[in-house]
Amino acid sequence: MKELIINADPLETRIALVESGRLAELTIERSEEQSVVGNVYKGRVDSIVPGIQAAFVDIGLEKNGFLYVSDIAGAEGTGDFDFEEGVGLPKSKSRRAKRPSIENILKKNQNIMVQVVKDTLGTKGVRLTNFVTLPGRYIVLMPTVSQIGVSRKIDDDKERNRLKGILRTLRNRRRFGLILRTAGEGRSKAELQQDAQYLSQTWDSIKKKMERKRGGQLLYQDMGPILRIVRDTFTDDMGKLTIDNEEEYDRIRDFLEIFSSELMGRCKLYDKKRPIFDRFGIEEEIEKALNRKVFLKSGGHICIDQTEALIAIDVNTGKFTGRKKLEDTVLKTNLEAAKEIAQQVRLRDMGGIIVIDFIDMEYHRNRLKLIKKLEDSLKVDRAKTTVSEVNELGMIEMTRKRVKHNLVKALSQPCPYCEGGGLVRSVTTMTFDTLRRLRKLFCKSKEKKIILQVHPDVARRLRHENQQQLDDIAKEFDREIAIESVSDFHIHDTVVLSARNRKEISHAA
Repeated sequence: MKELIINADPLETRIALVESGRLAELTIERSEEQSVVGNVYKGRVDSIVPGIQAAFVDIGLEKNGFLYVSDIAGAEGTGDFDFEEGVGLPKSKSRRAKRPSIENILKKNQNIMVQVVKDTLGTKGVRLTNFVTLPGRYIVLMPTVSQIGVSRKIDDDKERNRLKGILRTLRNRRRFGLILRTAGEGRSKAELQQDAQYLSQTWDSIKKKMERKRGGQLLYQDMGPILRIVRDTFTDDMGKLTIDNEEEYDRIRDFLEIFSSELMGRCKLYDKKRPIFDRFGIEEEIEKALNRKVFLKSGGHICIDQTEALIAIDVNTGKFTGRKKLEDTVLKTNLEAAKEIAQQVRLRDMGGIIVIDFIDMEYHRNRLKLIKKLEDSLKVDRAKTTVSEVNELGMIEMTRKRVKHNLVKALSQPCPYCEGGGLVRSVTTMTFDTLRRLRKLFCKSKEKKIILQVHPDVARRLRHENQQQLDDIAKEFDREIAIESVSDFHIHDTVVLSARNRKEISHAA
């Protein structure tokens, strides 16, 4: 049972996909950080970097977008260059090798039509493509290629052949590429034709704007996050949709009335005073998704650590000891962890290289069971994933296509003290460091009486265990030192004041 629960607030829109009572995916879009994925722009080539075969394109945003040579198409309206008609993305190394160098395709200050495929990630600008795709309710129009295709989730051969036949008739005149989405299964030719015609008119409008507007201008803006999720995921296999905003509820119903009127009855307006995410237990799930440690039902747990280069996941038996031999205990924990890892990777929207350190198992057959469990658990994930064999170190490597900021990075910021390391200096370290800083200060400053402000735990240590060392320094330099405990200080904070006027002594740093 799948359902969508939407919290639409003026400052932030949160869309939760719930499967079997658990939060499976969470989409967050804030008014100050709106996604531009799917938008089409008339861009101006700002610079070309042959070394990485990419161009930086000014599309009117704060940062230039980047366009790889493999993401450049050739079709009318997309620029003043041309490839052989009907050629889409190169599929083989030999075809890729024949692709011209980017400096032979683009020139500085050239205008080009581009579409955003990835929002900004860290310091990077948006990623762009020249292969424009316009998604509808049932069909995706690809004006820069000529292929047709049907969603792999439609597995009935007879239905697939019927749909392919309809697509061929729809593209006879203009030879556009068309892909039929899962929502198009069972739809009539008239319904699909209406969708294709709307997308074709949208493309014509984009081309006209391309001719009129100057570089760095928006040509087409994709739907907002709510209608986009309704268009892309609210299909027959979805139980219901619940939203707490009446205006957005009416917009959803208007959209469904045109494209999927049979789903209108599954759309509900939540009008209770209790916050919708609190009512459905989603706030609690989000809190858990921000934790480093995730507990398993058996008593074991997994630890998730994210670094710049990769994500490391460690599996531990914890309190679970099992009732039989060790191998059975380890296998049960690993299988349970594999399912939970697939859930967490999808929920947290983690991307890139993921290294999983499962508990080592003795038997090869058990390792095969583990890999199959992980692969099966990942099948529900819409993002592309790959899973390796268990390596000689007993680890499994997997990759997941990165599309946007993962959940932890979207809802958090690095700690200004530990700078993302997750650790701060100990009380002992800070106490010894403070004593060294006092020696350094007294060598530079002639101030006779000082006030030392520190964290309460450091102050306690200086007044007891290390009182003698503090007295020795005061005697050596003939100074007077008063200690003040400041409750709101961070463990790293140390301030030295002059006792005469309580002004900070600059040499204390």
